[in-house]
Formats: sequence, structure tokens, C-alpha cells
Amino acid sequence: MGDAVEGLFISTASEDNTTCTVQDLRTGTDLMRYKGGGCAQHHGLATIRLNYVFAANSAKPLLHVWPINKQEQMAGLRFVVPGKVNALALTPDGSFLVAGIQETIYLWHLNSGRMLNTLSKHYQAVTCLRFTDNGEHFISGGKDGAVLVWDLTFSAAPLDMAGGKDSTEPLYSFNDHGLAVTDLYSGIGGLRSYLYTVSLDRCCKVYDLCGGVLLLSVVFPVALHSVIVNKMETKVYVGSGDGKVFAFHMDKAPRMKEYHLEEEEIQAFVGHTAGKAITCLALNLSATSLVSGGEDNQVCVWDVDSRQLIKSLPQNGSVTNLRIYLLSPSIFLPEHKQPQLFADSLKRMISPRDELDGIDLLVDEEYHEGRKTPEMDFTQSYPGTDAEIIRKLIADMNTGKDEEGEAEKGESESESAAEEDQSEPEEAESEAEEEVESGADEIPDVEVSREDFETALADSTDDDDTPSTSKTNGVDVQKLLAENARLKEESKRMFEIMFKFISSDGVASSGKPNRKKSRQTQ
Repeated sequence: MGDAVEGLFISTASEDNTTCTVQDLRTGTDLMRYKGGGCAQHHGLATIRLNYVFAANSAKPLLHVWPINKQEQMAGLRFVVPGKVNALALTPDGSFLVAGIQETIYLWHLNSGRMLNTLSKHYQAVTCLRFTDNGEHFISGGKDGAVLVWDLTFSAAPLDMAGGKDSTEPLYSFNDHGLAVTDLYSGIGGLRSYLYTVSLDRCCKVYDLCGGVLLLSVVFPVALHSVIVNKMETKVYVGSGDGKVFAFHMDKAPRMKEYHLEEEEIQAFVGHTAGKAITCLALNLSATSLVSGGEDNQVCVWDVDSRQLIKSLPQNGSVTNLRIYLLSPSIFLPEHKQPQLFADSLKRMISPRDELDGIDLLVDEEYHEGRKTPEMDFTQSYPGTDAEIIRKLIADMNTGKDEEGEAEKGESESESAAEEDQSEPEEAESEAEEEVESGADEIPDVEVSREDFETALADSTDDDDTPSTSKTNGVDVQKLLAENARLKEESKRMFEIMFKFISSDGVASSGKPNRKKSRQTQ
């Protein structure tokens, strides 16, 4: 990775033959140019594992695809879609594609080319789409001011719900914006992350996706067109409609739900042409450099700490997309062959399911009522500190069915051994009493022998005393009782550790506000 560079992918609305350009962010040199796809639509550029580049044509119902190391599009590949794409997004693994065409969201499975579903919950055209970092959910924003959060599983495979309920309803519906949503950003953590949205109504809103609630609304003096957040989510950068980039610090967030920023409070990056909107924002991997592109045909690179302009990269048209990826320049060598991870065409209608589309699952009686938490095996010894023991026990709870069966088998064997342990001294005692009564005349000192026998027997059946070394019917009573005592002590110690862990966790977490709420559709 010594030769790794940060590649800046730039698409513009120019009329030349170049759709996307890749430049070295540090030096500004060109690494690759992708040609023949016309103008790329705003929010219409994506990549698959740095193997392929996808771009939506801004004037035609076409999706263009290039191998990462070729300037020309793939031969024989033509993705024709039902209409002009306003925005598109790909899952991190490149398996699913969502595209906004007018007010409808289309969902495709790229490996087979099948159209899985269409989602029509927006009232006006979709403007932006984005997947969460784990690819399990995606968010859409539209000109109607609505921000919808979708579950990919239910959207791709709708279920027949009882009572006529539609399973393709969005997970959350946020209707807090008064004008068109222009951009959105989802943080790290999947559905446990924060969602940042900007709109022409001058507001930047922060949502908690875990509970589906609005946390903060920051009102700026002008309309907003783009947003980007650093990985730590401590600084929010928004591109305005007057050519400035504003910065807002989340670690100094106000305690009110809606906050109006005054002009003297705003930290602005000034360098673009005044009156021209900032359409795209991107941060490098270390979050030390901010890249902005606007309608003034300029791409500016800024130093984040000093807000100074490092360099300006002139373009042939207004900037529509900016992406930064860490890559090696060797991936652009033409001799490398890229594996094709998708079908040659996309279906334009929802096709019926085939017999091989589903996966058969055999559910037995054990899992009929849901997954059960495996019971702990107290017959095992867990060396280490209390915290290490707890972590090991929690990890063991996620083991498979085979390990659970072995634990239950070991538990039953230990219980049967303990039962034999208790039954054998009782049988020995009864047999000894019969022998003493029947052979009283043959023993010269019956009282002494009986007292000694009862004392030894009481010592062997008492768990707290040291058992004798005598054997009854060929079974070592001492070993069995010692094992029984050890198991009881081990069980008692584990219960104390669990009680201590649960008590300390409850006390530590009781003083913190719990921001988790039940998931419900607003």
C-alpha cells in the first residue's frame, strides 16, 4: 500500500465526451477519463468495489458502465431503464441497485438483472438516494420534502401481511422539511447511526435512525445544496446556494431542538463564485482536506483546520458528483481483468419468481417458537478475570445447535453422576444396617462397630467435611462426593459473578439517558 493515493472522481455537466475524470487529490494529475456516457446526473455516480464505474445519463433513460481500467464503456452492455434517473445508489457489495425515476424508486438485483420491486411513496420526484454503511437500509429524499428510510429486505421481498398491511411501507417517514431535499448523509453504524439532511428551506436536520426521531434542526441564512460529515461526526459541512461552505460543530450542539445560526457564528469557506450553489462536497480519508464543487465550474480543495484554499481545479461544466476513494494507480493498467459481478441487462418489469429464487428452511420443533438462548454449562471451569469470564459466556451464547447439544449432554451426565452419588451412600447405609442386624451375634462389640460405621457414613455423606477413602460396591465414594462438592462450588461462584456483572451494569447505565425507542413509522 505504499503507492496508494486518494483518487478524486469528478463528473460535470459539460458537453464534451468525458463523463467522469479521476485525479490524484494530492498532485491534481489525471489518472483516468471515462468517455462516451454524456453528462452524469447529479447524485448519479457510483462504483462497485473499485472494479466498475456506474453513471446515470442526465438526458436519457440509460445507465453507463465502465471497467475501472478502461476509458470506453463495456462492449455489448446496455442498461436501459424505464425513465431518466434522478438519483441512484448501490449496496457496498454491489448486489443491489436502487434508482429514483420521477417519484418512483426502482430496485434491481444486479447479479441476475431482475427488477425486484417499485416503491411509490414520494409525491414528487426523488432527488437523492443513499445506503447505510452496512447496506441493510437505504434512505430517499424528494422534492416533496420527505425523507423516507427503507428496509432493503422487505423492499426486495415483500410479504403478505395480515390485515392487508403493506410490507413495503417505509420504516420511517420524516416530513420536517418544507422544500425539496437536496442531499443527505448517513453515519457509521447502520440503523444505529445519525442521518443528516439538507434542503432548500435553509435547514440541516439531524435524525436518530435507531429511534426514528428528530434530534436537531440547524437553520442557516441561505438555502443548502450539499452536506458531508467527518467520520467522528463532530463536524458537519454544508454547501450553500451563495457559493460558501459552512461548518457546524456537533460537539458544541445547542440544547434546543431548533437553532438559528447567525452570520457571525458561522465558519465559512470562501473561494467559490458568489451566488453559485455548492452542489457537491467530499472529505479525504483523514478528514484534513475538504473538496467542494459548484455551479461555477470549479473544484476547490480546502484545509479543514485553517479554512484556507489549497488549490482550485477548473472544470468544463458545473460539478455534479464528487467521490474520494483510496486506490492504487496500478488498478488503471489495461492488462488487469475485472470480474463481471452483474447481468448484461436490467429487466424493465417485475418478473415473476422462479422456483429457485427461494431458500428452503427446515424448522423443527425446537425452533418453532423462536431462537432460544443456550443455557450455561456450570460443569466447566472458566479461568481468568470476571470480565473475561463474562465475555466468554456471552460469546458462547451465539454458538450453534451442536455446541448447545453437547452442553446439555454434559449437563445431563453431571446430573446423573450426582444422582448416583446420592443414591449409592443410601444403598450402602441400608445394606450395612441389614448386615449389622443379621450378624450381631458374630461381632463381639456391636455398639463400637456400629458407632464407627455410622460416623464414617455420616462423614461420607456430609458435603462440608472430608469424605472417607472407603469404597462401596467397587465405587470410590470419596471421588464422587468431591466432584459433587466441586460442582456446587463452581455453580455458586458463577452465579455470584453473573449477579455482580448485572448489578454493576445496571448501576452504570442508570445514570445515562436511554435514546433507544421503539421502532415505529411516523
